[in-house]
Amino acid sequence: MLRTLHPRALIVLFAIGIALPGLAVAQKPAGANIDAGGYRVFTAVSGSGSPTVVFVAGLGEDSSTWDKVAPEVAKFSRTFVYDRAGLGKSQDAPGPKDMDQMLNELHTVLRNSGLKPPYVLVGHSLGGAIVEIYAHRYADEIAGLVLVDPEDGRLLELLHAHLDKADWDARQQMLEKMMAAASPAQKAELEASKESGKLVENSLPLPAVPTVLLTGTLKDPGFPGNPMEQDLKMQLHKELLAQSPEIKQVLAPNSRHYVQEDAPELVIQAIRHVADQTRTGSPKRNPAVMTKEKPQA
Repeated sequence: MLRTLHPRALIVLFAIGIALPGLAVAQKPAGANIDAGGYRVFTAVSGSGSPTVVFVAGLGEDSSTWDKVAPEVAKFSRTFVYDRAGLGKSQDAPGPKDMDQMLNELHTVLRNSGLKPPYVLVGHSLGGAIVEIYAHRYADEIAGLVLVDPEDGRLLELLHAHLDKADWDARQQMLEKMMAAASPAQKAELEASKESGKLVENSLPLPAVPTVLLTGTLKDPGFPGNPMEQDLKMQLHKELLAQSPEIKQVLAPNSRHYVQEDAPELVIQAIRHVADQTRTGSPKRNPAVMTKEKPQA
């Protein structure tokens, strides 16, 4: 999706994203640089109580993408945010930046943080794909999942197959102009994302833990291919629900890709529902009722 609200452009899965200023923080997070295996990753912990809610940002994004959500979640549970290698305040990783590196990085940083599992993982965009794969590889560490408009490499493949040549070329030209401002780490994550589709497919169905899937539904006719992209994304989300029918989907009618910025209350509510279920020892299923965002008049 295309975001042009701030001069600091960050690549999301197939376009550019913007991290907006966050809400006032009631408690200043405790920042720490944690060893991730030969390099150090910036992390911040806030709040208290279990489960620990771990936030995983989208492609090319740092932890500031959660500024409207994490401070509110810290009022009812411990939160953990971090910047992946080469992004935000984190050092670059010495080796190639691929999906395995990003997954191993998260696992190592969580282990070295001293925060005990199981965790509630919250992932946006490519971060949602990371969360899905992580939940498969380390199922015993997972208490619940919140997937915020997740995307993986399959979406680009489908879009390429469905768009006519003129629309595809126009889209690629616009993205190439945007990518000129991207950092090496952001470009590397974009390349790594192309392998994510098969890894996500091999990770399904998801573990039978409380899970909420939030789907942005607004379309952007001004960006080449976006209306089609939204339809194909919805198709992939429906396939996820078919494979893991216990997942609760929440549609965000006033949001596109960045639900955590357009409708942060929906993300906060989803995390609260999942966290509450883990605390009460409820059956491993999703909430029966979720309040949807009301369309604007």
